[in-house]
Amino acid sequence: MERRRPGDWERMGTIMRRLKAENGHYVPGPSLLAESGLTRAAAWKHIERLRHWGYGIKASPRRGYCLTRTPDIPFPWEVEPYLTTRRLGHALLYYDTLSSTNREAAHLAEAGAPEGLVVVTDYQTEGRGRLERSWHSPPGRNLLFSLVLRPEGPLDKATSLPLLLALALRQTLRTRTPSLNPMVKWPNDLLVDGRKIAGILCEMQAEPDRIRYLIAGLGLNVNMTRREFPPDLRITASSLRLLTNRAFSRPSLLATFLNIFETIYDQWRHDGFSPFLDEYRRCDALAGRPVRIQQSDRILEGWADGIEPDGALRLRRADATTVHVHSGDAHVIPQPS
Repeated sequence: MERRRPGDWERMGTIMRRLKAENGHYVPGPSLLAESGLTRAAAWKHIERLRHWGYGIKASPRRGYCLTRTPDIPFPWEVEPYLTTRRLGHALLYYDTLSSTNREAAHLAEAGAPEGLVVVTDYQTEGRGRLERSWHSPPGRNLLFSLVLRPEGPLDKATSLPLLLALALRQTLRTRTPSLNPMVKWPNDLLVDGRKIAGILCEMQAEPDRIRYLIAGLGLNVNMTRREFPPDLRITASSLRLLTNRAFSRPSLLATFLNIFETIYDQWRHDGFSPFLDEYRRCDALAGRPVRIQQSDRILEGWADGIEPDGALRLRRADATTVHVHSGDAHVIPQPS
């Protein structure tokens, strides 16, 4: 993880917002220095760092600086223009590399970070999903981020949050590509044509009677090519690029998700998951299918029969009894043809 100096990031943000506002025209050097509060040498250092990230910035002794190219990286100043939220995403920390966005977000939440803080990275060295499985993602291709949330309410309310996040991500993708029909696989995956394109990992810190904070971690396969998937994942996983044969802007996707999620999150905080049950039924990847649920201490089998308002999976057993499953890893049991 690179060392962060907040003042440097604020000044780079000032430089980039001004260059982007000029839309390809030159910004006089003295003007840029005055707005950023930098010396000429310090400004040059920041501009060189921005070039290292892929920005095209022309420099002219007489005319100043001009932006010619922008990389597909979810920097705060790249996400900001697309945001319509009141809280979510206005505090956004970008890192080239992190061990885990969830881990960094939890550290910041413990230190008092406000609800809505987003931690995003280009590459995770220890990315993980449920049951400590690793999450494969090459640098510069996907969206890997975590969101700090501080909802009020009982502890069992958190069970339905991964499903709410999946619905928001589904709406995001359908907004961009209406032909896609993502399905939600309980408890935390998003599938298209049976292949996984996104995973969600929610982690909670709580006291006996209340939630202190929730960390919502999301990984979305955006611009990966088939060759970039390990051979064992090429059949079971996919990306937006593979599904649509085009590239997507990661900053714009992140902002669209935050815009959509804030609206339904606020409703969820007030009304719980019940208002979203009908939408979930329309995209339930497990409905009516024989499944095996792997938990830490046991395995359950039966037929998936929808979910409860608290997010629990209804599992109809062979003996005709129904159990409510609040956690576990679900696998569809293959049936003989």
